[in-house]
Amino acid sequence: MNPAHNRLFGSALQSAPVPLSRPDPFPRVAVNEDEPKVNILLVDDRADKLLALQAVLKDLNQNVVVARSGKEALRQLLQTEFAVILLDVSMPGMDGFETAALIRKREATEHTPIIFVTSLNQSENQITRGYQLGAVDYILSPIIPTVLRSKVSVFVELFKRTEQIKRQGERLRQLEEMAFKRQLTEAVDRLEAETKRNRFFTLALDMLAIADFDGFILQMNPTWVKTLGFSEDEFKSRPGLDFVHAEDRPAMIEQLERLREGADSSYFEGRYRCKDGSFRWLGWTASPFPSERLIYIFARDITQRKTNEQKIESLNAQLKQRVHELTDINSELEAFSYSISHDLRAPLRSMQGFADALLEEQGERLDDTGREYARRVVNSAKYLDALLNDLLDYSKLSRAELERERVDLRKETSELIALLENDVKKRNAQIELEFASEMVSAHPATLRQIMANLVCNALKFVPPERPPVVRIRTERRDGVVRIWVEDNGIGIAPEHCDRIFGLFERLHTVQDYPGTGIGLALVRKGAERMSGCAGVESEPQRGSRFWVELPAA
Repeated sequence: MNPAHNRLFGSALQSAPVPLSRPDPFPRVAVNEDEPKVNILLVDDRADKLLALQAVLKDLNQNVVVARSGKEALRQLLQTEFAVILLDVSMPGMDGFETAALIRKREATEHTPIIFVTSLNQSENQITRGYQLGAVDYILSPIIPTVLRSKVSVFVELFKRTEQIKRQGERLRQLEEMAFKRQLTEAVDRLEAETKRNRFFTLALDMLAIADFDGFILQMNPTWVKTLGFSEDEFKSRPGLDFVHAEDRPAMIEQLERLREGADSSYFEGRYRCKDGSFRWLGWTASPFPSERLIYIFARDITQRKTNEQKIESLNAQLKQRVHELTDINSELEAFSYSISHDLRAPLRSMQGFADALLEEQGERLDDTGREYARRVVNSAKYLDALLNDLLDYSKLSRAELERERVDLRKETSELIALLENDVKKRNAQIELEFASEMVSAHPATLRQIMANLVCNALKFVPPERPPVVRIRTERRDGVVRIWVEDNGIGIAPEHCDRIFGLFERLHTVQDYPGTGIGLALVRKGAERMSGCAGVESEPQRGSRFWVELPAA
C-alpha cells in the first residue's frame, strides 16, 4: 500500500475497533407554516384605476406594489422580485409597450409574466404588439374582478411553487452537504483506523474513494461497482473524467482544479456513465489533502431526486402552457359568439321580410298549406332573430364597459311596469312593490335589463287560468341590497335552480312557454358585471323567488 495511505489510515490500527453507524440518508426538514407573501406590481398613471385594481386583488392577501409610470415601475423592478406585472398600455411619457420592452431586456425580469390592462378601443395591431413583447395575457376594461383574480392567482401560485422548489432544493442541498461533510469526516477517521483491513470501505453503503490529483481512483469501496456496474480494475485504469457526462465535464474539471489548489471541501452534482450506457446522477463531497496530493471522495446516488425535480419542472411548464391556451380559447370564444350573433341577423331579417311580403302580396294565390308554411317561416325567423338578439346582448354584456352610478330602484321599477302595462292588463296581473332600501350602485341600462327579464318571467311562467301576482321587494344586508322578484307561478325543482342560469337552458318547450333560454343567463352575467350575484329559491307549483344582490349606494 502507498506509504501515504499508511500515514492516513494506520494511526489507530492497534486500538479497539471503532463502531460503525449508518448515516440517515433522509434527514428531516422543518416545515415553515407561515408561507411568505409574493409581490404583485400594478403600473398605471391613474390613481382611481390603481385603487380599483388593489381592491380586486386584496382577497389574494399578497403584497401589491403600485407604480404610476413606466420609469417608477423599472425602479421597483431593480429592487424587488415580482410574481406578475399588471401594466397599463396608455401612459404619458413611457407607455406600456416601451416599459415592457425595457423589462424584457433585463435578464432578471425577462421571464416575469406581464398582463396588459387596456380599454376596448385598442387595435388588433396593438394587441399583437403586446404579445410580441412577451405579454402572457390581455385584459380589456371593464375588468371582471373574478377573472382578474383568477388569472393573477395562477401566476401567484406558480411563483410560490417555483420559490418553494428553490427553497426546498437549496435546503436539501445544504442538508446533504452538511451530512456529506459530517460523514466525510467520519469516513476519514475510520479510514485512518482501518488501513489494513479497510473495513469501512468494505461496509459503507455510500460510495467512498481516494483519488490522486490527476483524477485516477486509487482506492474505492464495492458500492461503486454496485451503482455504476464497472469493475474496480475498469475504474482504476481510466481517469474519473472519462465516466462523466460530456455536458457536466467542464464543471467537473473546474472542481478538480479548485481541489488541487487547496480549496475547502466542496459539494457538486453530475451525471456518470454506467456500464450499460445509461447515466446516473451522483452528489459528491470531496476534500483535498495537498501535502499527500490525494482527494478523499464521498458520493451518493441522487438519481431519484433529480428525476422528481425534472417532473416538477415539466409540470410547471405544462401549467404555464395550459394557462396560455385557456386564455387564447376564452378570447376566441368571445369574438366568435359576437361575430355569429351580429353577422347572422342581416340575412335572417331579409328572409323574414320576404316571407312577410309573400303572405301580404301573394297570400291569395297560395293554398292553406302554402300560407301555413309561410307563417311558420315568419315565426321561425322571428324566434331566431330574438335568439340572436339575446345572444348579442349577452356577448355585449360580457365585453362592454359598465360604469356604475347611484340608481333609484323605485323609479326604475315604476318606469318598467309602465312599459309592461299592456302585458299586465292582458294577464289581469297584480304587481306589489315593497322597498326597504331604494338606492343601489349599478349600471342603469343593465339593471333595467335584469329587472325586465325577471318581471316578464314572473308574468309568463304562470298557468293560463291563474292571474299572476308579482311581488317586488328589497332588503339591505351587510352593505348590499337584495332585490326579490316573487311570483305565484309553476315553480322550479330544486335540482334545476342553478342550471336555469346557463345559456340556452330551458325546462319547458317553446310552445308551452316562449323564450330563447338566455334571459336568466343575462340576469346572472349582468349582476356579476356589477359586482353582484343572482339566484333563486323555488319549489314546483309553489312559485319562484328570484333575487339579485347589488352594492348599496
